Amino acid sequence: MSHAIDTNLIMARDNIELSEGAGRGLSSVLIGVGAVGIAATILAAFSGDEAMATIAAHAYHTGVMAVIGFSVAAMGFVMILQQTNAGWSATIRRQFENIMSLIWVGGLLFIVDIAFQLLMNSARHVYIWDWMNAAHTAGDELYRHKSGYLNVPFFAARAIAYFIIWFVLARSLWEYSTRQDIDGDKWHTARARTLSAPGLLLFAFTSAFAAFDWMMTLDYHWFSTMFGVYFFAGSMVSMLALGALILITLRAFGRLHGAFTDEHLHDLGKLIFAFTVFWAYISFSQYFLIWYANIPEETAWMLRRKIGSWEWLSWLLPIGHFIIPFILLLPRPMRRSRKAVALVSLWLIVMHLFDLYWAIRPEAKIEGQDTILGPSPIDVIAVVAPVLVFIGFLIRKVGSGPLIPLKDPRLPEGLAHKNYV
Repeated sequence: MSHAIDTNLIMARDNIELSEGAGRGLSSVLIGVGAVGIAATILAAFSGDEAMATIAAHAYHTGVMAVIGFSVAAMGFVMILQQTNAGWSATIRRQFENIMSLIWVGGLLFIVDIAFQLLMNSARHVYIWDWMNAAHTAGDELYRHKSGYLNVPFFAARAIAYFIIWFVLARSLWEYSTRQDIDGDKWHTARARTLSAPGLLLFAFTSAFAAFDWMMTLDYHWFSTMFGVYFFAGSMVSMLALGALILITLRAFGRLHGAFTDEHLHDLGKLIFAFTVFWAYISFSQYFLIWYANIPEETAWMLRRKIGSWEWLSWLLPIGHFIIPFILLLPRPMRRSRKAVALVSLWLIVMHLFDLYWAIRPEAKIEGQDTILGPSPIDVIAVVAPVLVFIGFLIRKVGSGPLIPLKDPRLPEGLAHKNYV
């Protein structure tokens, strides 16, 4: 009898929904500030010199890749939960579905990114993808061998294919989950699980090749077969951290009592911890193999990030992205503390932005010069602006519907979840 009463209290409307219009003001401010930041980035690129133009272009691309990573990683995580029939996650899955559903925001920002780059190419002769510059690739034998893959029509076709696949998968998973809120049909869960099997394969291939296309080919002489996994690992860490922050914030505002407990928090803490270690393993493995092989085309990429003002960032990442969160999340009580997990999650999102910045921004250089352009104040605006736009839309999305899947057949398992490890 007490269990039924507890369930009724947990499923009360004021516990699993936000008040109408909640967060709208903050959402509008963040979207507005982000849009102004993007406009300022583009203005700085066209009003400044060639160095400012290439810095702004690379920095904005960094922010866009972070936003795309949030949604694509959330889509992969939702499919993993569906495919493994993870009943414990039933009460928290909706927030990751919210992140996943905003893949269109990443697509819109990417369109702005491509339009920005094309304008820079034609008006300023500034390229972030040097292989698009015919003058740069003239006589380059290595590019000639890669030109069947690295050409603008095929590049555009792949980008369109990635977003179509992501949008179809995300939209289908979202529809199955939200329709079940209305009709309670258990077969929506079965359909989501069936879709997730091929969906995970598509997710793995498209996210890896998107990382190759949009990040690795910034230096088309360089190559790493681990780069797709490197992007996946970092995106998963930041996405899990973002999801944890959403759930902890909702709990702080008096929602999700009994639906998001210390048991769920502990599991999220373990996942964040695990993917932090996985990111460190992939990052070190990539570095170690390049160091050991000592191939000029590979070592040049690493050496560029170990000189001048970039060396400090090369030291910050292993310490800030791995050692600090590893130590903080290792004790069991820390993974069950909302304050601790929230602080570590916020820290890891910032570290992920630094990680993408480290991977993308050192490629900014002036054509014909070997000088690597150091950090600039415009970097902060250009990187953060797309992220603010995304967070603004995410706040609006969270407040637009139920905070948990209302009629998921695994909901009782999620509500009764207990952690024994």
